[in-house]
Amino acid sequence: MHKILFFFLGVLCPLSLHATGADGDAGLTAYVDILQGTDVNRAFSHGNTLPLVGAPWGMIDWSIENGPAHGTFQPNGKLDGLRATHQPSPWIDDYGQFILMPQVGDLKWTSADRMTDYNPMTAIMRPDYEKLDIQNGQITSELTATERCASFRFTFHQGESGRLLVNACGPSEIQLDGRTIRGISRVNSGGVSKNFASYFVIKLDRDVEKSSFSAAIFDPKGSSAKGDNVILNVEFKTLPTDPVEVRVGTSLISWDQAEQNLKAEADEAFEAVHARVQNTWNSNLGRIQIAGTEEQKRTFYSCFYRAQMFPHRLYEVDPSGKTQHYSPYDGQTHEGVLYGDIGIWDGFRTTFPLLTILFPTQDEEILQGLVNASAEGGSIPEWSSPGYRDCMIGQHSTSIFADAVVKGETDFDVAKAYQSLLKSAFQPPAPGELVRSDLSDYLKYGYIPDGASRYAVSATLDYAYDDWCVAQIAKQQNDTDNYNKLMARAQNYRLLWDPNAGFMRPKNADGHWVEPFDQFAWGGPYAESGPWQSSWFVPHDPYGLVKLIGGPDKLVAKMDEMLSLPPTFHTGGYGEIIHEMREMACAAFGQYAQSNQPSFNNLYLFTIAGQPSKTEYWTRRVCAEMYNSSLEGFPGDEDNGSMASWYILSSIGIYPFCPGTPYYLFTSPVFSKVVLHLPQNKTFTIDAPNTEKNVYVQSRQLNRQADTRTWIKHSDIMSGGQLLLEMGPQPSTRPLSNEDLLFSGSPQTGP
Repeated sequence: MHKILFFFLGVLCPLSLHATGADGDAGLTAYVDILQGTDVNRAFSHGNTLPLVGAPWGMIDWSIENGPAHGTFQPNGKLDGLRATHQPSPWIDDYGQFILMPQVGDLKWTSADRMTDYNPMTAIMRPDYEKLDIQNGQITSELTATERCASFRFTFHQGESGRLLVNACGPSEIQLDGRTIRGISRVNSGGVSKNFASYFVIKLDRDVEKSSFSAAIFDPKGSSAKGDNVILNVEFKTLPTDPVEVRVGTSLISWDQAEQNLKAEADEAFEAVHARVQNTWNSNLGRIQIAGTEEQKRTFYSCFYRAQMFPHRLYEVDPSGKTQHYSPYDGQTHEGVLYGDIGIWDGFRTTFPLLTILFPTQDEEILQGLVNASAEGGSIPEWSSPGYRDCMIGQHSTSIFADAVVKGETDFDVAKAYQSLLKSAFQPPAPGELVRSDLSDYLKYGYIPDGASRYAVSATLDYAYDDWCVAQIAKQQNDTDNYNKLMARAQNYRLLWDPNAGFMRPKNADGHWVEPFDQFAWGGPYAESGPWQSSWFVPHDPYGLVKLIGGPDKLVAKMDEMLSLPPTFHTGGYGEIIHEMREMACAAFGQYAQSNQPSFNNLYLFTIAGQPSKTEYWTRRVCAEMYNSSLEGFPGDEDNGSMASWYILSSIGIYPFCPGTPYYLFTSPVFSKVVLHLPQNKTFTIDAPNTEKNVYVQSRQLNRQADTRTWIKHSDIMSGGQLLLEMGPQPSTRPLSNEDLLFSGSPQTGP
């Protein structure tokens, strides 16, 4: 048994820091603090986010560059450039990035030398607009960004000249032609074809007076350079009353396409570009209106911004209006849409279900992009950046496709998606294919034996749920034979339940339990967690789990114990402390780990067991105590909108316990009023006259009719209407109807 590790809050839990406030009159974007969760530390995560300026689901974003490896940003008031980034996670790294840096005074080439200050007190940092006073106030940098382009405005307050450094990262090339700069960055961290390139075109609004390159390989005329980490310096005349406007177009296809993107998205004055981007953000953020305190609004809309940043839209539009994309899967340019830069293991639980409510058309387009990726690469990517990446487990693309299908969102090639998912469910992957890597053992034993793969227990539970999800699409496709096979396999989770230990446990290939068993050990058979966090992942058959554990009362007792135990952990299979362990320990919620995705469903098991008041109590506490709008705004890695979306859904009072069913569990809303602005000009209003003490729901009315259920149908929300809640300071004693204990019913039928 590993040594028990004890944590003292003053020693191992980081001190609290707080970000500065936001700028004035900008609509809902004024509530968004893009610094939320950016206090980055490998030993303890408050989000591991970047302060991204960009359009919702845009192809490229922009961030302040100043950080070390595994984090390009630190909230320290330092700056060595403004970085064009695709990076979805510090654990995945970037590709095709390049940096712009305005400068005055002595020419300083390298990142270390050109590092300067920006003033955090005067900074405006929103998703649509960023304004920084840099180099001791000598330069004001303004930025706004569209889906594939950006517009800058640099005001040089001293002297009659200014400078712009353009740094193409990794193997790169830069050309200067009059007022136009063209560059290529081929830097990547995998997931690309051999001919991968990120192209950019920069248009200056004035002549270049002087230029030079840092690279050693020049053409004879001195107007271009190739090499590693090429930097171009251009200098021009300017006055404090004459700001320099710089427009940037990017493409994964060609320089011509980058020019086309620039023409379509940012070929106008800075203010006009910014107005369009701001309108887009305010429209999207306005899909949800809440009544709350100013800090609640900042937290909510900062989270809502995070929920719209990934995946990235990797397709482009040609001059005729036709969509096309460079494929990182086969290195060719194809017609149609493509999306990337997201981990579906993170996002399937909350990010994508939120899209099905508020942005269903966007969700369908993302799914078609994944279908196209499958046609080009052989299988649907589970972690793309921009192509296949070997990260995490399971095949949870099954979940996001099933969730769309059962909710009636089918404006994508469902048949092709189904054939791809069906192949991956029954055919073990070829060497190097990154999908269901443990399928052979799973088909042979019904579970993944310990030692045969990383995270054997978690992967087995994932595969069982994934099988159930594919079965839901099989049902829609009238494929009864495969539906029945997959529904039977979806019960495989039972093979790892140990009634004596009261947890899901690993088995050897011979069917014996792996000994010794340590309920506090992380890693090994459990993904970024231990038995207390991961044993309950059976969203498709929660009442099967209830029966295994011995009934609803036993499940409630187990969840009570989870929340009351000390936050003890053992390093287990990891052999070292990982940041998720520290985050759980410092949260003081026992063995409950809101800091990572495996625990996301666990508080809702109280509702499954017939005690929704406990779900209401604990989710309200988590929303209030673990989320805020500051640098430490998240309880762990935010991960592509997943943690932000958990907050959004839980705080408005509905939660997708099982994506792949068209149902949501209720909890207690944080806000007294929520208005969802839905497609087709419909609204769904949640009225919950409450206070910090009125945590518990006493009764509900749906469209003026008493509603005793603990769940709601997707169609009830999307049809519009009103949910009226009576709130109180004590748990409700109202009797539960039989329907309350039939949220998932049998796996075959649902409620």
